[in-house]
Amino acid sequence: MASGGYPGATPTADVGVVGLAVMGSNLVLNILDKGFNVAVYNRTTAVTEKFKADNSSYGDKLVAGKTMEEFVAALKKPRKVLILVKAGGPTDAVIKQLEGVLEKDDIIVDTGNAHFKDQAKRAADLEAKGLRFLGMGISGGEEGARKGPAFFPGGTLSIWDEIKEIIEAASAKAPQDGLPCVTMCGSGGGGSCVKMYHNAGEYAILQIWAEAYAAMKGAGLTNMEIHAALSEWKARGTLSSYMLDITIEVSQHKDESGDGSFLTEKVADMIGSKGTGLWSVQEALGVGCPVPSLCEAVVCRQMSMMKDMRLQMEKRIGCAPSKANVDPAQKKDFLENLYQATYMSILCSYAQMFHCLEVLDKEHDMDIRPRIPKIIATFRAGCILAGTLLGPMTDAFRADPDLPNLLIAFKDDILKGAPMFRKALSQMLEFNCEHCPVMTASFGYLMTMNSRVVMSAQMVALQRDVFGRHGFKKLQADGNPTEESFNAQWNEMQ
Repeated sequence: MASGGYPGATPTADVGVVGLAVMGSNLVLNILDKGFNVAVYNRTTAVTEKFKADNSSYGDKLVAGKTMEEFVAALKKPRKVLILVKAGGPTDAVIKQLEGVLEKDDIIVDTGNAHFKDQAKRAADLEAKGLRFLGMGISGGEEGARKGPAFFPGGTLSIWDEIKEIIEAASAKAPQDGLPCVTMCGSGGGGSCVKMYHNAGEYAILQIWAEAYAAMKGAGLTNMEIHAALSEWKARGTLSSYMLDITIEVSQHKDESGDGSFLTEKVADMIGSKGTGLWSVQEALGVGCPVPSLCEAVVCRQMSMMKDMRLQMEKRIGCAPSKANVDPAQKKDFLENLYQATYMSILCSYAQMFHCLEVLDKEHDMDIRPRIPKIIATFRAGCILAGTLLGPMTDAFRADPDLPNLLIAFKDDILKGAPMFRKALSQMLEFNCEHCPVMTASFGYLMTMNSRVVMSAQMVALQRDVFGRHGFKKLQADGNPTEESFNAQWNEMQ
């Protein structure tokens, strides 16, 4: 064992962190500030030594390991190791290293954006070897890691009591009641499943706010008029949220060129992604759970990346309509309708997100459903989903643990908002606004899921019987389908 700030014979660290990029470094400092001793390790020894030197004010509370063996030797038993390296191969490589130096009942926590099925496999593999595992997503980015993020742990349930003191201390605290923004989300890949759909909801709601901005631009509002309108919406309370806050900030931000233009006019119209939104949509479709809003949000990002094709098609087809002239009275009416369209679309996105968690929980037995009220409560701070709506959503699932769909709990708001939502979409077409795919998909979801009979579905059911003799059921008086299937006698078509 090395001296001079490296671990000695007596383990002193309450927790260890592998990976000292910005997220890892910030989380280490966060945990140190909460009074815990932390051991650190980075694959590049120079990075470890520099981090130790740069943070020498923490003294012996910060222990740096030159090797994985030194790092592990510094940890109190049962050892608790948080992995903050890139998801995928780098994470698997660290886990493999740790398997060689940890002992029975030691704890490995992967904080990466991993697929929940991968985390469930890791949990099973490590448990079979006598180790314990948590997949624990983190929301809040680099700033959250330093000041307090939201955590989404899932895995070996017995771990939580042993590690929660550290994680709760490092987490964000909800402004409403000061509670830590972390709860055990479920077994196996439960934590990563929640984080995946958290991210999918983020995709959709960011897109909804972007579409509200684009619709206002289409109606002829300037950036500062949009800033004022969104600020007024925030003051109403219901839609007050972190994602609205950043939309307000972006709408008024000037470009650094000094020519008075707004950055929204200069930024490339291309949206990157890291895969969690796509995974969420794929898993939902695989289990037959409809997620049109979440799906369209992913598709919007994919279409945005087709910049070269879009430029070619605009040049060779050029079917985009010219902007309409919208008078002040029309703008005022449109903004009220657009507010409801935005509100309803956000509700639909959350409804799809929680429905997916319920369906996947049944499919993979992760024990997520009974934890949903506590899970929603963890979104209240240190998290991109933070907002006023989380309160009534939490109350809805607490009041009815078997709530079939979140929208049911917002009946009164939907009865008021749905007609205005419909009018907003009509006005967008009238004003030649940019197409708003997630809002349009959300309206389709809202209308279809509230329909006793879907006539287009009746037609397709019979079309399938014509060409493939797939059979169909008939409707009974109560609206439910018959148990028996039927085939009709169709005219010869070929």
